[in-house]
Amino acid sequence: MILREDLVKAFCRLSSKLDLTNQDLVDAINKTFSNNSWLTPENYWKSINHWKSSLKKENIEDFIAKYTVTKNPQTIGVIMAGNIPMVGFHDLLCILLMGHKAQIKLSSEDPYVISYFTSVLKTINSNLKDRIIIADKLHSIDGVIATGSNNSYRYFESYFKHLPRLLRKNRKSIAVLDGTETEKELKLLADDVLTYYGLGCRNVSQIFIPSDQAIEKVLDAMINYRDVINHHKYANNYTYHKALLLMNNEQHLDTGFLLPKERRNILAPLACIHYEYYDTIKEVETFIQENKEDIQCIVGNYSSTKKIPFGKAQSPDLKDFADNINTLDFLSTLDSS
Repeated sequence: MILREDLVKAFCRLSSKLDLTNQDLVDAINKTFSNNSWLTPENYWKSINHWKSSLKKENIEDFIAKYTVTKNPQTIGVIMAGNIPMVGFHDLLCILLMGHKAQIKLSSEDPYVISYFTSVLKTINSNLKDRIIIADKLHSIDGVIATGSNNSYRYFESYFKHLPRLLRKNRKSIAVLDGTETEKELKLLADDVLTYYGLGCRNVSQIFIPSDQAIEKVLDAMINYRDVINHHKYANNYTYHKALLLMNNEQHLDTGFLLPKERRNILAPLACIHYEYYDTIKEVETFIQENKEDIQCIVGNYSSTKKIPFGKAQSPDLKDFADNINTLDFLSTLDSS
């Protein structure tokens, strides 16, 4: 059994190594970019710097405070996604802090940095050497955590039906404006929309706007992200969806790097953003209730305990669990299963 305090120390020491002077980490990030050009060094460092600020002793201890380290370690399979940097690291953190073993199936889109992190953790604490295994295929596991598309979800549900499982599928996020937003808040909303090119489930893809407010004010605040169009894959998506809108004679706006369309649909294609005007907040509440299984975050000025401030969609707290499913609760049930 590994002591909780030693696990906390290991992650704190890992955090201390997350900077530009660490050439091994720099090399892993550059290798990642060569493998998957969506995961640019700039975006990867954005994610790592967020994790560096999160992995503080007091943060980790508060995160895990009400849970006990298991006396019966289980082997938990983890299928990681690779749409944005560091997807899956939170699952690894939870599994190890709860005293379980992690058997990791890395995403082919993002295999190098997580692998580097696990090697550092094993070096910091040799007791973790048999607690972290990277595998090409999961085997002999006692439970599974998997993140993927809706199609992957259906496959995972069938394939792992005999195991305790925490499965995640496609989600996106929405923003609710009330018309009082400052220019600063709208610029922060741009971060929620376009950080990581909008590829994450926490990225805002649907904006609700009061009927007496113009969408142009919102779009003007996004100008700082105009350089996303210089990314060739993003530009290809922008060009493709612009062509579809024009061919189908669909009314839309065009900022030169983003395609806003008035539509009530949370699943906006990449390089697009949907918006809708509302007269009463009841309209928004109805939408949220009807689409709660597809909504990851609610950003902005909305009277709900579940809403998060502008600019924080891609800067989650340790306690912000994906799909609103508490990973620690799931892991704590395995002792009794």
